[in-house]
Amino acid sequence: MKLSRCVSICMVTCSLLASRVFAQESAALRFGVYPIYDAKTTIRIFQPLADYLAEATGREVRLVSADSGQAFLERAMAGSYDLVWGNFVVYLKLHEAGIATAVARGTPPFRGMAVVSRDSPYRSVHDLAGTRIVAVSRESLAGYLFLARMLENEGLDIDTDATVTFAPRVESIPFLVDNGKADVGVYVEDLYQRSPAYDQVMTRLRVIARSPPIPQFPFAVSLALDTPFREALGRALGDLDGSDDFERTFLRELRIDRVERADDASYDEFRAYYLSVTRPGHG
Repeated sequence: MKLSRCVSICMVTCSLLASRVFAQESAALRFGVYPIYDAKTTIRIFQPLADYLAEATGREVRLVSADSGQAFLERAMAGSYDLVWGNFVVYLKLHEAGIATAVARGTPPFRGMAVVSRDSPYRSVHDLAGTRIVAVSRESLAGYLFLARMLENEGLDIDTDATVTFAPRVESIPFLVDNGKADVGVYVEDLYQRSPAYDQVMTRLRVIARSPPIPQFPFAVSLALDTPFREALGRALGDLDGSDDFERTFLRELRIDRVERADDASYDEFRAYYLSVTRPGHG
């Protein structure tokens, strides 16, 4: 075990000894993971992290999720999770409701991108009137909303000046553009583990627009937990810097370099941008 982790666990233990939460250590910590992966993949990626947090806190950590993003949000808003890894829609609603607050996040940020066929006539967002756009979902900032705002800035309405469909399987989006089923594909730039098939299709596509940097999903803790325990979780998560095999594997799976400490103020600038693309009159 690396030295920094030993120190982190020691600090966590000291915090727990000073907290009434220590008396509740038999209660499992419910770790809600947003359902962007199938159940098998979610367990493969996040169970080692759950085990690490259990070691750091002295409490069992139980992975839980939901069948859909909406169901996950509803459960999170009902207080079903103690620790949440969820998208910004989930986090914003949880924080606004006074249910949870951020303690850590991955880095560096990611971007959404819009791609077209390399030999297409589309050279800028302004050229996209009349196109067929395939995207992730109406709630996805990196996979829809950023492009909708860019089109709006060009005097175009994505719903009336283009035809938009949403892909049941997000990983199919670049291939739908490549085979001519759509003119434009919108998705997260780092969504895919690089593979020969994906790399090959990208040689035939061209990026026509990218979103501003989007912060990684926050790790948020329930405000029902005692402050010392929330801080302990933040320290444990903020210690993940790729210094051992477990950390390197976990970070590689999520395509991030490390996890860093964060709080709600860490999202202030991004919150303003997010509101500008989702709520009329904000920006």
